[in-house]
Amino acid sequence: MVKRAIILMIIFGGLLACSKNSNSYQEKDGVVIYYKNDFNRSKKGFHGSRKVKQSLISNAISGKALLTICKQKWSGPMLDINIKGSKGLKVAFFAKGENFQFARLNMFDSKSDDNTTPYDYRFLFNNKWVPVLYYVDTFRYNSKSRGFIRNDTYFKNIRFWSPDPKGKQVSIILDNFIVYRGEDKTPPTKVKDLRAYITKKGIKLDWKEAEDNVFPMVYVISRAKGSGKFKKIAESYHPYYLDTGVGIGEYRYRVLACDFENNIGKWSDIVSVKSKINAMPKILDTWEKDRANYAFHVREIHKKGVGRVQKSLVVLYGDSLTGPTLYPRFVAGALGIYRVRAYGYAGMTTGWGKNNVDKKILSKMYPEFMFIMFGTNNVKGRIRDNITYKKWADDVIQIAKKAEKKGIVPVIGTIPPRGFKDPTSKPEAQFNEILIKEARKNKIPVAYVFNEVQNAGDRHEFIWRDGVHWTAKGMEVAAIAWAKTMREVEFVLRDRP
Repeated sequence: MVKRAIILMIIFGGLLACSKNSNSYQEKDGVVIYYKNDFNRSKKGFHGSRKVKQSLISNAISGKALLTICKQKWSGPMLDINIKGSKGLKVAFFAKGENFQFARLNMFDSKSDDNTTPYDYRFLFNNKWVPVLYYVDTFRYNSKSRGFIRNDTYFKNIRFWSPDPKGKQVSIILDNFIVYRGEDKTPPTKVKDLRAYITKKGIKLDWKEAEDNVFPMVYVISRAKGSGKFKKIAESYHPYYLDTGVGIGEYRYRVLACDFENNIGKWSDIVSVKSKINAMPKILDTWEKDRANYAFHVREIHKKGVGRVQKSLVVLYGDSLTGPTLYPRFVAGALGIYRVRAYGYAGMTTGWGKNNVDKKILSKMYPEFMFIMFGTNNVKGRIRDNITYKKWADDVIQIAKKAEKKGIVPVIGTIPPRGFKDPTSKPEAQFNEILIKEARKNKIPVAYVFNEVQNAGDRHEFIWRDGVHWTAKGMEVAAIAWAKTMREVEFVLRDRP
């Protein structure tokens, strides 16, 4: 018996030893988890690539996070993994960069002896937390500029890489890092232990982090005054929030959690608190005013698309400005958690866009969102009468209406400025003014691409020398314009009114 026990121990021990170098995973609520770390206890497999300084710090989504200070070019945090197959594989995390403009990473495929990399590096902004979701099966090989990686990959590591510091501090902070496979359909659990405190600056809320098979991405905060109706007032990546918009009286609060694939959890129990603070009313910006106008309509359209649309897919539809290869990559990078496809048709007008949207897009796919930008080939830098502008704007509205009938949420983009002689780009500005008016009348979200380019600086940096098309910097600026409006659309949809 003793001899048999020893043999079993040797066999079992060998299996354990093998498991450390094999494709270990945990199946949970419809997804397969290969690695998950909130960094509250340890780095758990992360180490430095090239010359770095790493530490766990309290500047985190909650608890602790992993800081990597990059001392040379191509350095960064690195995680050793053993994962077979790219199909349905995803990497999600929070990141905060300092002079680390994009969440650049490679995943080494030992089958091809090549690094794989995203086409659409997610944007990072200095000292701001950003949620990131990568779809690994849409990566490419470093040795190729086209196509996607093979299905039978064998990934050995994930490595972030930095730009050249050149005397500046270059760092990246990671938190709530997970590698998993599959479509996540399970929402986070109900938020528990919600508490409210009176402070000199407002009412502070905190709560226990929701549990999730992946990780919660964002918390939704809803407020009611007295016995009035609840209304969403904010989102927070952290399990706390300071409400500075209260007045004197009793307030009730509730909070829910939403994950990286926009699955929405249940509301917490309600807490009440009496405020003695007479705060100044908040002044709404343009995007918030727009949101208040289209909120109900967008929710209804989105509700119609549930079960019909391809979740987390954004389609760009437009003329040659939508056509460049880099453009959808920048838009995906700015949006952070979505897949993006672009369909741009050179020389085409608003009328063509209206007449062909069914054939080119809507008969072939059902994206969750459609970003529409036509009009540059109508205006052509020439002043027209308002009747003509309105006809073109109506064409764009009809494209959006056709999308809405399918349960697809449309967003309309203003056309960018044209040329370099007229700093106001008056013809485009006048068309956009009417387009915005019609979009608001029809409760359709607007992305202010024109304004974003105008406010970015010298137009020569953003518009190609032909005076019409983007430079790479221009595409990046336009992507940020789409992302600003998409944040408001997400605000509307991440709610349970």
